[in-house]
Amino acid sequence: MIKRVLARLEDFFYRNILKNLLKLSRLGYGTIVTGAESGANFEHMYDNRPNGKFIIGRIIDKALLDLPSVKATRGRKEDIKRVLWNEIHNNKLMNKKTYVLDLASGGARYLRELVEEHRSGDVESICIDKDKKCVTLGKNLAAREQLSNIRFFRGDIFHLAHLKKISSQILWKPNVVIASGLFIYFNNEATGKMLREIYEFLPFEGLVIFSSYENLSSRKLMRKVASTSSGEEWTLYYRKPDYWRDLLHQIGYRQIFILRDQWQMNNICTARK
Repeated sequence: MIKRVLARLEDFFYRNILKNLLKLSRLGYGTIVTGAESGANFEHMYDNRPNGKFIIGRIIDKALLDLPSVKATRGRKEDIKRVLWNEIHNNKLMNKKTYVLDLASGGARYLRELVEEHRSGDVESICIDKDKKCVTLGKNLAAREQLSNIRFFRGDIFHLAHLKKISSQILWKPNVVIASGLFIYFNNEATGKMLREIYEFLPFEGLVIFSSYENLSSRKLMRKVASTSSGEEWTLYYRKPDYWRDLLHQIGYRQIFILRDQWQMNNICTARK
């Protein structure tokens, strides 16, 4: 009886008090109202500039931006960018151009920050997202940054056959596929299916790069207050490195490398066909 009462009090606190306070901050509002996984929300985390309504909103935003889980998100972006930079420059040494397909890209910040590589023509990127707002955001940011080698399209990432058809029509095939943060939202069956389709899509020696949560320090907070852009309840899947290593081996990937971040939250996985 006491446990039920305490659980109800806790739920009331999160949903009626804390939730309303968090909405005063830029990151809190994005997490609760517009969708925690939205491209605009991630751009704010990457910018790391507190904002919100009144002084209290900015103070709360600063506290949220300083959470270990948000720091880990910024670190994840840097790790992916380093992997991409290395792949682009290794390909350049072999007189190969890098063609990147970014699935559920949001604003594709890690790609946009590789400014020199895009402007030199060493890489071309196509970014796919099902959310029209994310596509518009990416297009506007790339235009503002004068990046002509990054294109954003709206599409269903679960219909890779459709993407293959488009690829053949425009004579553009990726040798790198990125799925940053994508698999944390889907169960094992859906995740395995997509990784198999990516494997079939990639050319020999092509590289897949993706991130996954092993843990999340703000797991309880996100479960209690966060929502997705579609308004659905926030659900995440957490997986250990061994899970990814076994799955990738079963599919046929080679040169599997998994980097665990310093916060013990994100795993950055890379593998070749």
